[in-house]
Amino acid sequence: MFRRALEHDVIMIAPRNQASPDKMHSWLDTALARFDEDNDALIGGTRALLERIVADAGLHARLLNTLSMLEHLGSHKIMATQHSPAIDQPTLRHVAEEAHHAYFMKRQAEKAAGRPLEYVDSDLLAPAAARMYFQRLEAEMKRTLESQKSLRAAYLYMSMIVEFRALWFYGLYQHVLKRVGYGLSLKRIVGEEENHLLDVANRLDVEGELSDARASRFLSVEKRLYERLLRGLELAAA
Repeated sequence: MFRRALEHDVIMIAPRNQASPDKMHSWLDTALARFDEDNDALIGGTRALLERIVADAGLHARLLNTLSMLEHLGSHKIMATQHSPAIDQPTLRHVAEEAHHAYFMKRQAEKAAGRPLEYVDSDLLAPAAARMYFQRLEAEMKRTLESQKSLRAAYLYMSMIVEFRALWFYGLYQHVLKRVGYGLSLKRIVGEEENHLLDVANRLDVEGELSDARASRFLSVEKRLYERLLRGLELAAA
């Protein structure tokens, strides 16, 4: 059954009205294992960067604020593209939870900084690289899915691919936070991101849009964009 471990806590995800839950769990298990293997070489650099950032209150505040901005961009994109009269409960839940993640990260950022923060360059870490990551990934989705003229498919794929990275990154982040004794738990966020991943993958499958080849292509594009973002963060934290 599909599950992801956060340190020693294992979050189990129950099927949500899926026509074929075993099939979807199996696909996600395989896809996540492949993602982990493909990104194995990035673990050391990401972990070292996070350790350096968490040790510096100013840098940490800016990273948290940047994560807040990215979560906010995600919620805004959902609202901008999914506004038909047929909008369903899972989509509304998704946008609400992404907005809450943005709020949670912003609150933690301002706690670390000891002052209010805005989404301005001086309060962010590698803001241009962070925005470029999101914008270029979305542009690739739209180019690939343009012939279908389906904003829903683009939204679902965008959400799914970003969730792969979010689970991977937040897992490493939590490991660093726990190792240094920083009192911040990402367990709720990780649990909600896992549910989003299963939900959007299932909806793509139900709508006949899920393609392993297409998902692999998008994940390959995302990896290159993440590598650029990682370099940007490393330069900003140097």
